[in-house]
Amino acid sequence: MTKRTEQASTTGDAGDHLLLEVLLSQHGPAGPYAAYRRLREIAPIHVSASGVVVLSRFRDCDTALRDRALGKADESLGFRLSSVPAELAERAMHRFRRTMLFRNPPDHHRLRTLVADVFTARHIREMRGAVVNTVEQLLDHIADKREADLVTDLALPLPVSVIGDLLGLPPDGRAAAAALVRDLMAPLEPAADAAAVERAAIAEDHLADYLGDILAGKRRRPGDDLLSRLATARGRDTLDHDECIGTAILLFAAGFETTTNLIGNGTAALLAHPDQAAKLRAAPDLAANAVEELLRWDAPVQTNGRTALTTTTIGDTAIEPGQVVLMLLGSANRDPDRYANADQLDLGRPSPSPLSFGGGIHYCLGAALARMEGAEALSRLLTRFPNLTARDEPTWRAGLSFRGLTSLPVHAA
Repeated sequence: MTKRTEQASTTGDAGDHLLLEVLLSQHGPAGPYAAYRRLREIAPIHVSASGVVVLSRFRDCDTALRDRALGKADESLGFRLSSVPAELAERAMHRFRRTMLFRNPPDHHRLRTLVADVFTARHIREMRGAVVNTVEQLLDHIADKREADLVTDLALPLPVSVIGDLLGLPPDGRAAAAALVRDLMAPLEPAADAAAVERAAIAEDHLADYLGDILAGKRRRPGDDLLSRLATARGRDTLDHDECIGTAILLFAAGFETTTNLIGNGTAALLAHPDQAAKLRAAPDLAANAVEELLRWDAPVQTNGRTALTTTTIGDTAIEPGQVVLMLLGSANRDPDRYANADQLDLGRPSPSPLSFGGGIHYCLGAALARMEGAEALSRLLTRFPNLTARDEPTWRAGLSFRGLTSLPVHAA
């Protein structure tokens, strides 16, 4: 074995060890960022033992997100660290996998165009008043209690209400449907096991029944909402049954999952950095930039996956058709080659522009809406409660891909 081969082998072994630490550890408040840093230093473009290409630097992740040679297949099943029966893997999320999230052009364009105009900057501005009213109502409820859980009392109900209204979901049933989403999303975690995939299959069936009944009603009596649009699409926009159900599930899940994590993670970061909270209280017009920095600091979505459709190259690494590429977006957002003092939270950082919402044709459709909800919620929370403090340790959800809280107890007096 040559010296160069020995070095590559050693680096590969160290990279695999660090990668397993990233994927399998319960990271808690500190997050995976120390492990990310070591991975960037040792193996910034790492080809795992199973052939998955793992990217941890900003420039490589940004390139991969925009590379049209890298498309979508079923990356959720391409990085499994435990055995999942093929029949179960096929059954789980089979409707969800018919959505734009897992499709390439031209189907991706067809599915995205059908709903894209609802998420334009103009429409988001028109929604701001209603979002502010909902935020203020939730803050009134918190003020009455004085002690609250910022996840269940603000971070979750706000976006569930907003996306529920956009979709035309009856208020009754939204909370129960939202509870199913966490089980549904579990297979998108690289370390998901058979039990998690089984729960996802059951959750998708329940969500399909719930949304299918509502869609049937919209076909009979359509309204001015997104589910009516899906249910009554005609011509080139016509969706088959699984596409219609899957798209409804996707819009509902994506409409609150990222935003809940943004508001929860953002509040936890501000409580841990009172100087930055004071900065936002003193300058509420900093809210939009603050959201960008909080998205960079502790991204709600830490990973993104692609599959090579044709041969391509990232850095000096050749990627062959069928290879899965895993982008560690949370690591890219802390890359010191992209951000000065990357491990410091600075709400005044000029143009943070993180990769937290992805990039390229699969850039998050609801990014502008999530940003607006986050800015209104965080700035108004801090203004309303100048003495907001943590009441107990926050509880972090398991897994890596979706980083967020299940509980954030606070004193709001």
